[in-house]
Amino acid sequence: MTFTPSVLVCAYSEIALKGKNRPVFQRRLLNAMRSALAGEPVATINHVESRYLVRLEDPSRADACAEKLSRVFGLRWFSPAIAVGRTDPGADLARAGDEAVRLAIRDVGDAASFKVDTRRSDRSYPVDSQEISRRIGTAVGAAIGLPARMTNPDFTVHVLVLREAILVFTARRDGAGGLPPSSSGRICCLLSGGIDSPVAAWMLMRRGCRPVLVHVHGGRSFAEADTGKVVELARILATWSPVPLTLWMVPVVPYEERAMDHVDDSHDMIMFRRFMVKTGQVLARRESCMGLVTGDSLGQVASQTLPNLAAIGPDLELPVLRPLVGLDKETITEYSRRIGAYETSVQPYRDCCSLRSPHPVLHARPDRLLELSSLMDLDGAVADATASATKLVVDADGLQKTMLPDPSRTSSG
Repeated sequence: MTFTPSVLVCAYSEIALKGKNRPVFQRRLLNAMRSALAGEPVATINHVESRYLVRLEDPSRADACAEKLSRVFGLRWFSPAIAVGRTDPGADLARAGDEAVRLAIRDVGDAASFKVDTRRSDRSYPVDSQEISRRIGTAVGAAIGLPARMTNPDFTVHVLVLREAILVFTARRDGAGGLPPSSSGRICCLLSGGIDSPVAAWMLMRRGCRPVLVHVHGGRSFAEADTGKVVELARILATWSPVPLTLWMVPVVPYEERAMDHVDDSHDMIMFRRFMVKTGQVLARRESCMGLVTGDSLGQVASQTLPNLAAIGPDLELPVLRPLVGLDKETITEYSRRIGAYETSVQPYRDCCSLRSPHPVLHARPDRLLELSSLMDLDGAVADATASATKLVVDADGLQKTMLPDPSRTSSG
């Protein structure tokens, strides 16, 4: 049985609560949808109530367009719909009923009950919503042999009456949810080679933030760094973004050279994390970011105890956002699989955290970390590291551009 959906019905939810600011969010969502569908045979995208209707010139591209829209933050759900042109109400509803029957037979599965849910965007239509649902429901019920249930049915046929057509659809697909891209400002995300930090970045992207990614690598320079896995993680995150992402690659050597004679093993991990957030803050300012994001999960490892998290950045001027702080590893892993990062995240990689002492202090004191920072000249390490950092631009297809550091800005260390 062949179907030719000519319209994608795309619904949002959270944006509807934004009051006077709603047009701003709607505009950003529409821009993100247009960006995602660039190159596809889209005739128009129109706003109808709390939905966007994507009309396709080539119905055979409906599945491909739906796949692209599944990565647009701000969409609650979407569904390919059959459009029935309006002429005469009796004929309109008969043809809409035929399409509803075809879709119901295809999608009903093992449901034990059904309903027809009708909404009239065009309130001037001479048949009211209840009567439309009754007529189409009679045809569908006879075809699939199931009783109608108005509350909590197993299967629903949706009917949307527009001024120029009647849309019929059944198979709703969950969208990414959240807020549209770039509706909440820029944030700087510390990206490791593990499972947690890509999920943390994705969660802030889902809340409308545009991320700037920062990774501390083990090489003395970018040329020495093993960047493949981290660039791939950035590429995966870029598949959820309408614009390419910036990835800063920062050498760890300026920290290690200064910490060697001043930081004991028990404080090395905590001081290294302090180096990362201080470095992130410098690059965040350079990129006009309003906060830092880490993949910390409270108590997951020894360095992420509450005292340690509190002690790392007492002198930071930007807020540190920790979207995973209350999640366990199993839940974080589920998110990692959902966003497509898990298989890459578990590949072998010797990131800088894995080179630190495995037995860090559990209750680091802020005053002690500030003292160690002064002894090792942490600010100098941060200055050298950021001066030596390499800026990459990564889109959904991979690494697009590399901007190497200016040698004149690099300190000798």
